[in-house]
Amino acid sequence: MSEPDSELAAAVRAAPIFSAVEQASVDALLARCATRKFRTGEMIFTAGATADRFFVVLAGRVKVFQLSPRGDEQILHLFAPGDAMGEAAMFAGGTFPAHAQAVEDCRLLVIWRDCLLRAIRDDANLAVGMMAGLSAKLREFAALIEMLSLKDVPARVAAALLDQARRTGASCFRLNGTKRSLAAQLGTTPETLSRSLAKFRAAGMIRVKGAQVTILDADALGRAVHSGE
Repeated sequence: MSEPDSELAAAVRAAPIFSAVEQASVDALLARCATRKFRTGEMIFTAGATADRFFVVLAGRVKVFQLSPRGDEQILHLFAPGDAMGEAAMFAGGTFPAHAQAVEDCRLLVIWRDCLLRAIRDDANLAVGMMAGLSAKLREFAALIEMLSLKDVPARVAAALLDQARRTGASCFRLNGTKRSLAAQLGTTPETLSRSLAKFRAAGMIRVKGAQVTILDADALGRAVHSGE
């Protein structure tokens, strides 16, 4: 590929799986990889396809979802710039367990399994750093499972807002996806999500203007998370 450049390398190192990897190791891996653009609505992979690669989101957003026997869509995760997806399935050497689709025009770094293995053979530090990143992501998924199984809907919404504020590093941000997609990710309906947001707005915890949310009282939101356990 014509890259890597410093901007691409910085974007890749923002992904948790590469956050503990030394810069030289990231640069060497990028020299073996390529980027690809996907249009809104384009499928990136489908459930059951061979997991011979994984992806880092550089721009845009991607949803990973499952379909019920009735055809209902359950969003499992929304991936934004700095997120890696598909790595667990690739390391397992099996197939992708869910579908991935671009929800807006996006640019992804594609890391093929064979290229990654060659890079690891040349640089063992790459594998050590990636294992540290994967451990952090496993903790994140464990927290998500706990939230969906143990908390009521307002607590899930509060937790999601605080998590997005933490990820963006700002108290004012745009929702990661539409309200419908966020509701699906939290295991609720758009109407119930809107009621929770209205409740927090009336209590002075947040301000909402379209897709933009401003957290006014993070401590109160935190208490809402724990009160829903």
